[in-house]
Amino acid sequence: MRLKMPMVGWFDPAQLIQTAIRVLISSLFGEFADRREAFAAANPIKDDKLDERCDYSATPDGDLWVDYVADTGDGWNPTFAIAQLLAAKQLHPRASAGGEAIEAGLPRAQVLVLGGDQVYPTASQEDYDNRFVYPFDEAYRPGGGPETMWDEKHRPDLFAVPGNHDWYDGLKNFFHLFCRRTIKSDGEAEISRNGNVIGGRQTHQTRSYFALKLPKGWWLWGTDSQLAGYIDQPQVDFFQYVAQCWMEPGSKLILCTGTPDWEYVRGDKPGTYEGLSYLERLAPAVRGKNHKLKLVLSGDSHHYARFQEQGLNYITCGGGGAFLHPTHQLPKEPVDFQTRFPRPGETFDPDHGPYDRRFAIGTKEGSGEEALFPDRNASRKLTAGNILFAFRNWKLTATLAAGYLFFIWLLDFNLRVSDGERLPAALVDGSLRDAIMRYWELGFYSPWSTILLIVSGAAYYYFAEIEKPWKRLLVGGGHALVHAALVTLITCLVVRAMAPTDLIGTILALAAAAIASAFASATVIGLYLWFCLSVFGIHWGHFSSLAIQGYKSFLRLHIDGEGVLTVHPIGLTKVPSDRGRRSGRPPDLDPHLIEPPIRIAP
Repeated sequence: MRLKMPMVGWFDPAQLIQTAIRVLISSLFGEFADRREAFAAANPIKDDKLDERCDYSATPDGDLWVDYVADTGDGWNPTFAIAQLLAAKQLHPRASAGGEAIEAGLPRAQVLVLGGDQVYPTASQEDYDNRFVYPFDEAYRPGGGPETMWDEKHRPDLFAVPGNHDWYDGLKNFFHLFCRRTIKSDGEAEISRNGNVIGGRQTHQTRSYFALKLPKGWWLWGTDSQLAGYIDQPQVDFFQYVAQCWMEPGSKLILCTGTPDWEYVRGDKPGTYEGLSYLERLAPAVRGKNHKLKLVLSGDSHHYARFQEQGLNYITCGGGGAFLHPTHQLPKEPVDFQTRFPRPGETFDPDHGPYDRRFAIGTKEGSGEEALFPDRNASRKLTAGNILFAFRNWKLTATLAAGYLFFIWLLDFNLRVSDGERLPAALVDGSLRDAIMRYWELGFYSPWSTILLIVSGAAYYYFAEIEKPWKRLLVGGGHALVHAALVTLITCLVVRAMAPTDLIGTILALAAAAIASAFASATVIGLYLWFCLSVFGIHWGHFSSLAIQGYKSFLRLHIDGEGVLTVHPIGLTKVPSDRGRRSGRPPDLDPHLIEPPIRIAP
């Protein structure tokens, strides 16, 4: 039975352990179990012409609509909301600030490109079905009935780029879902097989990367950069062959990548952009062809942010359904750095490098505001939600309570072994200072309690999102000391206030102390995340603690009869609740343009 899933609880201890194991396995063995080369060998691509299923150059109306959405497959509400917008026959988004409404509306796209991370938290078959396929199927065939949003003759197509979460099982389920199609080779004992139909859309790709021929000399490449930005050699060979042999001279390229390295790179960390600086030059570097890179798209960061370098747009749009990422930590000033390769279209001279690069956040036409969604002010306000961290992440709070109760029980055991009395008696006698000193003496009395303290300190060190070890030790150690001091104080105060004299009273006092300590400790974690993100711009990935469903986004691209590419960034600020609906009409949606349409000349 399919389930309407809630948002992933990233601070749920059971989920954390499961995801950590997946990440560890994929990181350790990803390079040794890379399926891309095996799939390339098993699904050879003929060199005489482009696969006709990837050729959209001759459309009946002379133009083409393409949707781009990334980072789907989290909770039901946001994923289903985006799936509804993608499936609607016509969209009439509200105008952006300083822009004009599109009176004619935006028709449904003929092609849907998924930009990576189609499922969360890991790429299991069950999660793919519940968190990705089910909401898209429901949007196409509401209620599972006979009526559909379109008939088979007008079925749109679907192509997918894998992200790091798709890679957590080595792309096993990604290949089964999106790359099921096979093309019979001459002389081989095999059959041709169509791809899966997902949400009423037909899949066609045979590998985890693809090249689409669009009208008016436009092309779209979907690339697979694995877990660490690695592009395998068969993939490089494929795209170089496409650029040299199939793309007409002067072709225009839309490049879809797995990560927005333009957003992550910094002047002191230029290596972050090294892989993309090579990839974005593959087509423009072909001699005598004069290909031009015109647009670069990615997800991975769950917000909308448009960067620019000398007029070339690099758009991060990861609002397909996953929890929101903040924007106020993004650099306000242009980021200058150097790479081995020059900008796309510039001649590479091995004796010249390194080459200067500069990325800056673009501005919206008309208003002059930064091209961000949500904007920095809204992002800052949302960060304050971490004050309620203990309640939003109650499973972690409950786990902390159990951990503190176990630790206090160890202290009680230590005291009974050493002095023959229970912990409350030792903490009640004398002053508060005496109680605190006695608490810590017992903490280091036995190896088990000492080991727990050391493991806890190591966990706070690991949690600190700082690369330099001494800074990480300072921040992680400081964070750990605050927790230790607070838990000690609360435990002593609660026990002294209750002052139990019998066994039942002792159990209740220790339990009350553990619960109070857990709520205080979880609140400190929330305040720590709020402070670090607001002041230092770190821990932005841990915005997942808020599990914000709103501020979703996708791109609707249009190539017109004149060859002009227009990008319509669609935003959905509020996502209505739909998980409890069993029948009837889904809640209404209110999409809007994040910024005025971006027009890119051929």
